[in-house]
Amino acid sequence: MTEGFTRRTPSRRGEGLALRGEILTAAAAMLTESGREGDLSLRAVAREVGISAPSVYLHFKDRAELVAAVNRQAYERLVAELREARDRAGAAGPRAALRAMAQHYCRFAVDNPGLYRLMFGIERMPLSRDELPGHPLWLLHGAWTEAVSACRATPQDPPGPGPDATGAPDPGPSGPDPNGTDPDGTGPTGPHPTGNRPTGDRPSGRLGPADDARVVRLLWFSLHGVVAMAVAMPFAADRQGLEEVADDLLDLALTK
Repeated sequence: MTEGFTRRTPSRRGEGLALRGEILTAAAAMLTESGREGDLSLRAVAREVGISAPSVYLHFKDRAELVAAVNRQAYERLVAELREARDRAGAAGPRAALRAMAQHYCRFAVDNPGLYRLMFGIERMPLSRDELPGHPLWLLHGAWTEAVSACRATPQDPPGPGPDATGAPDPGPSGPDPNGTDPDGTGPTGPHPTGNRPTGDRPSGRLGPADDARVVRLLWFSLHGVVAMAVAMPFAADRQGLEEVADDLLDLALTK
């Protein structure tokens, strides 16, 4: 038996889900510490949990599947917390709900820097294009899209900039933007969460789902840049300052 190995009490019948959770927790801790998917060893994960290496394979076929599960769990946690923040503030209107989400996003990153780096900063093995549609970042993209669409569809919200002096939005066409792209950037099935929009004139006013997606990208990517800087700094983050920046970014994004 390897030095430092403590065998886990065997699971009783029906407790496999608990063991799977322990494996995910151990793998997340190791990934957070190393910062590299390539450094993760299934044998080391098994040793940390106190099980034999073959037991890991009962739950995950290989390292890639385990890392994907760890990553999805982190995204699911963030999405759940963002929706809770949105729901708590929802009585004050969709703009207040979106503001609560933006502020909580900043707090999540500052309170969980290791987990945030695990989601966005760890050095991972590259994915193929075929795997992109199943990536959990779409869960987060969906949560932002729901909140932004509700906010921009509310009549009492300040209108976006329009073509005339009154600031009235250009009604434009309804429905999906014909320039939208699918996840691999080749078809008109929806916006890619990281962009890939063809160049050309930008529409003004609220055009529909594709335009909402542009606002989502502007808000989410800007917030990510701010919190990534805050997490990387060698001193404590200014939480109040981060929330004020989140408010400013929200105001800017909703003018688009």
